[in-house]
Amino acid sequence: ADDPVQGRRIVVLLAWPAITEMFLATLVQFVDTAMVGSLGQVAIAAVGISTTPIWVLMSLFAALGVGTTALVARFVGGEDLPSANRVAQQSMLMAGSLSLFFTFLMLANAEFVPRVMGAEPDVIPSAALYLRIVSLAFLFSFSAFILSGVLRGAGDTRTPMKVNAYANILNVVANFFLIFPSRVVDINLPFGDGALSLFLPGAGLGIAGAAIATAASRVFAGGVILFLLFSGKYGVKLSLYFKYNWGLIHRILRIGLPAMGERLIISIGHMLFSMIVLQLGTAQYAAHHLAIIAESISYMPGFGFSMAATTLVGQGLGAGNPRLAESYGYSAWRLSALVMGGMAVVLYLFPEYLIQIFNRDPEIVAYGATCLRLVAFAQIPFATTMVLTGGLRGAGDTVWPLVIAATGMMVIRIGLAWILVNIFDLGLAGGWTAMVLDFWVRGLLTFIRFRSGHWQKVRV
Repeated sequence: ADDPVQGRRIVVLLAWPAITEMFLATLVQFVDTAMVGSLGQVAIAAVGISTTPIWVLMSLFAALGVGTTALVARFVGGEDLPSANRVAQQSMLMAGSLSLFFTFLMLANAEFVPRVMGAEPDVIPSAALYLRIVSLAFLFSFSAFILSGVLRGAGDTRTPMKVNAYANILNVVANFFLIFPSRVVDINLPFGDGALSLFLPGAGLGIAGAAIATAASRVFAGGVILFLLFSGKYGVKLSLYFKYNWGLIHRILRIGLPAMGERLIISIGHMLFSMIVLQLGTAQYAAHHLAIIAESISYMPGFGFSMAATTLVGQGLGAGNPRLAESYGYSAWRLSALVMGGMAVVLYLFPEYLIQIFNRDPEIVAYGATCLRLVAFAQIPFATTMVLTGGLRGAGDTVWPLVIAATGMMVIRIGLAWILVNIFDLGLAGGWTAMVLDFWVRGLLTFIRFRSGHWQKVRV
């Protein structure tokens, strides 16, 4: 445990499945966006607008999962498995109740969401249809978010990776058959003068097909994780016990609510940022959405190392060894900064190629490439924010990340973006410049908080 090399090895062993999981999810998002992108600008904008409020809800449930992960990690570190099981049980009950509430809310207000975000009239019907279909899977998709946190808190990052890998494959295959109509494809053979004609069946549902595929994959992932936790095969076990334990729920929420506030601020910030960009027109918004998808490849390692930091810091404190917890946090941070720094070079040198994966419209490619070159300069501070915030969450210190997120997102990103876009007329580049400065502010403040060591004294 005192060997730095051994510490880095443990961090990598926990991080790589989460990185792989994020990579597969991003790859599917790439394919999903490329398939929808072939339907035109309206389809891209509709899916992009629909994705934003869903991210808000996912962020809320992921934040509740922070309380779950932190407590499970503490109990597992202290070798108290029955208490870890009780935390998982109460988390499942919370996830189920809230999922049903948001399902009915979204079904009743699907048109309102894109309208209030400022979508153009021809985009609203498609966006509302997408939202209604995807909302039918909320019970499984949001439960999977929280219950994957149970497994990660117990130190199992491989199972969520495998489950989500299969779900992502299902999403791609379903997209292929549901988005496009039946067609005959001619394949020129590499030998002779002949060609092979293949009949490919398809439903031709367009955006509705993409939504159905997404919903089906999330139902699959949530169902499998529920089954595995009920089986008890992976240590922590769920049971058919449906009574609320308000004392334990209070402990989960004491950690999770500030994390929820942090995620809510960040997600609302993304929505407000999207509204600022939407006023620039469909082409610039489409470029903005595609640039975000392309950039996501860069923060996959940060996600994985953040998960590792959360688990290892929590388990280190649960075992009564704060020095070990701190060492794990710094190891995860250094590794993520190294990898994401390398990804910054890719974003800066080859942005056009990344945007062209989804759309070859010269206007969209030019705008998107500018965004990626700008955000390349924010990758290391972004890594700092992600990973050290993960360490703070593992310790149950979720109030300061909330304060830092509010400062960076609302004051720097939204405030400065509005000024640069509306007063200085810098367009999409002005908005993304504000985003880069936001990452630098949050990265610096997060590093200062982790370096202070006050998180080691937080009671959960």
